[in-house]
Amino acid sequence: MGNAALPKSWREGEYTVTRTTAWSAPGCHEGCGVLCYVKDGKLVKVEGDPEHPFNQGRLCPRCVALPDVVNHPDRLLYPMMRDPSQRGNPDAWERISWDEALDRVESKFKQITADYGAEAIQMFHGTGRDVLWEAQRLAYSMGTPHDVSYLSGLACWMPRLVAYIMTVGCYMMPDCSQRHERRYDDPAWRVPEVLVIWGNNCVQSNPDGFFGDWAVECMRRGSKLIVIDPRLTWLAARADIWLQPRPAVDSAIAIGMLKTIIDEGLYDHAFVDEWTSGFDELCSEISRYEVDSLASAAWVNPEKLKAAARMYAAGNNSAIQLGLAIDMQRHGNAAALAIIDMMAICNNIDRPGGQIFTPDPAGVNNFGWGWEELPQQQQEKLIGYNEYPMIRMGMRLDQPDLCIEQAISEQPYKFRVAFMIGTNPLTCMGTDHAKVKEAIAKLEFIAVADWHMTSTIQAYADLVLPVAMYVEKQGLRYMYTNLGVMDQIEGLEVRGECKGDEEISWLLGKRFNPSMYPWESVEDMITEMLTPAKLSYQDLRTIHWYYDPMEYGRFEKGTLRHDGKVGFSTPTGRIELYSYMAESIGCPPMPYYEEPYLSPVATPDIYQEYPVIVMTGTRNVQFFHSEHRQIPKLREIQPDPWVEINDEWAAEEGIRAGDWLWIENPKGRIRHRAKPTPTLRKGMANLNAGWWFPEMDPHEDPLYGCSGVNPNLLLENGHQGPTGFGADLKSVLCKIYKCKEGEF
Repeated sequence: MGNAALPKSWREGEYTVTRTTAWSAPGCHEGCGVLCYVKDGKLVKVEGDPEHPFNQGRLCPRCVALPDVVNHPDRLLYPMMRDPSQRGNPDAWERISWDEALDRVESKFKQITADYGAEAIQMFHGTGRDVLWEAQRLAYSMGTPHDVSYLSGLACWMPRLVAYIMTVGCYMMPDCSQRHERRYDDPAWRVPEVLVIWGNNCVQSNPDGFFGDWAVECMRRGSKLIVIDPRLTWLAARADIWLQPRPAVDSAIAIGMLKTIIDEGLYDHAFVDEWTSGFDELCSEISRYEVDSLASAAWVNPEKLKAAARMYAAGNNSAIQLGLAIDMQRHGNAAALAIIDMMAICNNIDRPGGQIFTPDPAGVNNFGWGWEELPQQQQEKLIGYNEYPMIRMGMRLDQPDLCIEQAISEQPYKFRVAFMIGTNPLTCMGTDHAKVKEAIAKLEFIAVADWHMTSTIQAYADLVLPVAMYVEKQGLRYMYTNLGVMDQIEGLEVRGECKGDEEISWLLGKRFNPSMYPWESVEDMITEMLTPAKLSYQDLRTIHWYYDPMEYGRFEKGTLRHDGKVGFSTPTGRIELYSYMAESIGCPPMPYYEEPYLSPVATPDIYQEYPVIVMTGTRNVQFFHSEHRQIPKLREIQPDPWVEINDEWAAEEGIRAGDWLWIENPKGRIRHRAKPTPTLRKGMANLNAGWWFPEMDPHEDPLYGCSGVNPNLLLENGHQGPTGFGADLKSVLCKIYKCKEGEF
C-alpha cells in the first residue's frame, strides 16, 4: 500500500516541491494529498496531488489559499498572556516565552485540581482537525473527564453515529470506491445503481470526509440520483428525483419511504429473514403511519416520495449519503434509524456500491485515547453519564446542554478553568449565544491554542498559544479510508514560534502525567499511535499513504465482529431493526415521527407571529466553520453573511439583493444581507453560520461583531433528543424584514 517510488521532495524550476497531506491547522475535514511549492523560504503555492488516490488532484479553495493563511500578517506567532482582570482589552496582551506559558497553564490547573478537584477543568476542542485525540488525552492526563463542545445536542455526527451503532454496530458510508487505492478501476467495486444524497450539499461541504466529486464520478458512470434537501442545490438540480421537504422532518420522509418498500414487498425477503431481527416489530410500529399523511406533514408530494422509495429499492446496489441536516434536528436519531432500516431490508449493506463500514484504517483509532487511564470515579463525572447512557457507552463527551446549565448554576460544582484547542465557541459551535457567553465568562482562567485571534480569545482568554500549520509540523491524518502524515515541508522557514497541536499536547501532557506521555518526541508518539498498522512515522512518510485492503461481505465471513463469529457487531449478530441496546437504556428502539420543538404544527401561535422557517449551519466551500474570514481572496467570494430567501417573496416585500435584513425571533435578532433565490420555497430561509468580522477594531468590540450577525443568538439550548443527541437547529421560527436607514 502507498507508493514509495514517488519522491517526497524535488526541485521544479525555482520552487522546492514537497508532497504531504492536508489536514490541520487550519481546519480541514478531509485530508487531501497536496503538493506544496516553496520559494525563498516562503510557501507560495499549493496544488492537489494527482497521484493521491483520495482526492486525485482535486482541491477546495481553502487549501489553494493556504499560502495566504501561513503568511497572514495578523497570524498568531508567539505565546501571549494578559491579566484576567483585563479580559476584552486588546492592548493588555504581553508576549511571553513557551516555558512561561506552559508553566502558567501547569501551575494554574494543578492548583485548581488541588483546591477543587480535576473535575473543575474543562477541555474544549473543535472539529475536522487532528485535535480530537490530543484534546481528549490531554484532558485525561489532567484528571478531568470534561471534553465539551457546547454544540446543543452534540448535533454533529452523533445522532447518525448512535443510530448506526444501535442497528449495525459501526458507522457506514456510501461506497464510491474511496476505500480502494485503485479507485474506480478496482475490479471488486461496482457503481451504485442509485445514490441518495440526504440532507447535505456534499459538493460544497465534503461532509465527514465524503467528497462531493465522488458522487459526481458515480453519476458520470451511470448512478441514478435522489436528493432530499429543502434547497435546490447543484446536485438537486441534476437529480432524477428531488424531494423538497420543510426542514427537520426527515423522519417523516424516511418512514414514508420505508413503509412504501415494506407495504409493496420491495425488500429482500431472504436477507431480512437470515440477517435481521425485529422485522415484525418494525412492521407493527410503522403500520400506525399513513404514507400520504407523512408526505403531507413533510410538505412533499406523496407520489414523488413513493417513487423515490421504489427507485431506491429497485437498485441492485444503492447507497445513501447522510448529512449534517439529519443531526441538526431533535429527532434526527429517529430519522437515521428509519434510513438505516431501508438500507438493511434492501440488502445494501457491506456490498460493492452499497453502504460500507468505515473501520479505522489499519486499526488506528485514538478517539478516547487514555480514557481507561482515568479513574472510574472521574469517568462517572462525565456530564450526562446518568441521564443519557449513550454518553457513557463510547461517546465520552459531555452532554452540552446539561454542561452549560451546570456551568451557569455552578451545581453540583463550578467549572473554574478551561483549555481550548482549535475552537471558537462564541462564534461557531456555541449554540444559545447568551448562555454560552455567560458560562465562559464564569471561568477563572482560559488558555487557547489557535492560529489566529478569535472572538473567544479576544473577549475571554487569558493565555494564547500559537499553532503551527500542517506544512510546519509533524502529524498523523487518519479518517475512514487511509492514513497519511503531515511534515514540515522542505525549504520552508517557519515564522515565529508556532508549535503543532500534537507538540503542545505532548509538552503539557508530560507535565501533568508523564506516564501517559512517555515518548521522547512527537514522532515517537505518532509511531505509538501507528502500532496497530505495524508502521512507524518514517515508514508512512516514505510510502506517503496507507490503504487497507478492501473486503466486502465481512459479516458473512466472520471478519467483521471482534469475536470472529459471522454476523454484525450487535448483541444478536444481526442487523437490529428493533434495537435491544436502545431498549435496554431507555431510548426509542425503532424509528418514529414527531414534530420539531417549534413548527407550524407544534406551535401554530408562534408560527403565526414568526412565519418563516429558518435553517442554519449551511457550509460555505470557502470557509471552514468560523475560520478563513480574514483571508481576502476567500472573503471576496462572500464579503458579508447572507440570508437566502425566496425571490418571489422578496419581490413582494420590496427586498432587493444586498439589502440588510433583520432576522428575529423571541430569542433575539441578527442582520444578514438578502440573497433572493428561486432555490427555496416561500416561507423558508437559510442563514450562514460562523460569522464574525476579524477586520473590526477589537477596541470597539472584542467579539468582532459576531453578536450582531451570528445565528447562535436565535438558537435555544435544552431541547435535545431523547438519546441526548440532536437539536432543532434547522427549523427556527423567525420573521424577516428590512433594516431601517441607520440600523446597519
